[in-house]
Amino acid sequence: MIRIACPPDSEELQDIVIAAFERSCGVCAVQCESYAGLIEEMAFSLKLNSKDSILVLVSPPDEYSSFLISILEATKAKIIVFGSIPPLLAQFLNMQVRSISAEIHAASECAAAPIYQFSESPGYIEYVKGLEKNGHPVALRALRRYDYSNEWNNLGFGAITTDGSIWSLSHCANVLRQNALAYLRTFEEELSVYCALWDYQKASLLWFNREVGPIDSYEWRLIEIYISQYRFHDLPAWPVLLEVPYGYDGAVTMRLDCDEAVESARALYDSYKKWGIPFSLALHAAVLADPKHHHLPNELINTGGAVLSHTLTHAPNWGGSESEALHEGNESAAIISQSINISPRYAVSPFHQTPFYARSGLARAGYKGCIGGIIANDPDFVMARGGRPPHSDPDFIGHTQQCMLHGDCLLKEGDPLAIYKRAFDQSFEAMTLFGYLDHPFSERYQYGWTSEKERIEAHLHFIQYIKMRSSRILFLNENDALDFLYKKSHVKIELEDGKISITPPLSSISELAIGVEYGCHLFKLGSAGLIL
Repeated sequence: MIRIACPPDSEELQDIVIAAFERSCGVCAVQCESYAGLIEEMAFSLKLNSKDSILVLVSPPDEYSSFLISILEATKAKIIVFGSIPPLLAQFLNMQVRSISAEIHAASECAAAPIYQFSESPGYIEYVKGLEKNGHPVALRALRRYDYSNEWNNLGFGAITTDGSIWSLSHCANVLRQNALAYLRTFEEELSVYCALWDYQKASLLWFNREVGPIDSYEWRLIEIYISQYRFHDLPAWPVLLEVPYGYDGAVTMRLDCDEAVESARALYDSYKKWGIPFSLALHAAVLADPKHHHLPNELINTGGAVLSHTLTHAPNWGGSESEALHEGNESAAIISQSINISPRYAVSPFHQTPFYARSGLARAGYKGCIGGIIANDPDFVMARGGRPPHSDPDFIGHTQQCMLHGDCLLKEGDPLAIYKRAFDQSFEAMTLFGYLDHPFSERYQYGWTSEKERIEAHLHFIQYIKMRSSRILFLNENDALDFLYKKSHVKIELEDGKISITPPLSSISELAIGVEYGCHLFKLGSAGLIL
């Protein structure tokens, strides 16, 4: 079991961390406790020589340092720490801690991206090694980056701030070189350690210099490896549910967000149909008042595509309240159902803005989940793994798809698709479901594409690159992709009589099998479940 302790009066942080571990480790796998309760329970477990749990500690108070040190010195234990390290524990770990420097504050700033270029903060995280033989899915990542204005990041991760919030670097730190996994650097100097690992004869401690850890980045894969594989034969371990369906090396989904002229998507749709790649449309219900926009969605459905709701009015922040989000969701679904005889079960957030009240409104409207996530806002919806977002109904899922394949994001110098290829490579290495999107053309805006021919060629070259990585890439429409995530988010993993029981949901639309990673083995989760 994953046991989590957070500072008092930190409900928002607590739910963010719990949801992140549940998305990887299954329903019932996570138990949140107070620090006092956790230490008391661990003391009892130690007397019984139990080793059935992994501890996740967020900014632990100094009064518990002595107990944590005793665990590291004499107990079989695996500990993950997010955030600040208390003084006594820091001394034991040979760590020097100080306040965030002015240089780090300056290094976290990022200008808006010019057209045909990207923008990154001077400060970046560099991983120097992984866990044992396992590498790391992200060698370098900026503290913040933009690929269009100051809105989105095609590489998919959120921002590491220096503002003292839960999304901030916690402090400056130095550790012994042998313990460091990642540093915060500029091109001129090393500013702090960001991630470190300490191994002892019977225990191990993995630390990230941020209270939310790496929950919004491909780096989360390190957490999964640490939980399920690292020192498997002598430390506690817990299974991880993979986001790529069993039997495949990667999974990809693509869609168009139809803000205006749905019919203008036909040329790209015809190309994807010729290439044998599933196609999806997110429909802005207001445009369906014109029947000419009904033809393409109906064709799409008949050829195995997917239709999602893209709201009623495309209002920023879903209208600003739960009641407005409920209205937008209900009316959009009704119009789509009336126009093309499909009841959408998933939505796409306008501008990718997905505040917590919108999640509640959409769940009340009967949606099973939504797509959103963008570096500019709602940081808790930028999730390394799909599944239940924080502050959401247990039956509602989310998926972050921040990669927008637009003409004005193609690079002017070098390979125009270099960023998109890097985005897929990171997703592939981290074993995430990769989603990207484009928009139909309209008289008002063509998203930087100079012609339909240029756009189709860019999509084709990107797909060819994706296929080069492996012959076992699964291309999915958005409904099938989200149905799989919905199924995965309802898998229960429990400890029963010293054995781990993994139980799939009783019913599911998705027939794709879930892969379970445990030790050096990959298991297929069938309808009968697994006992490990």
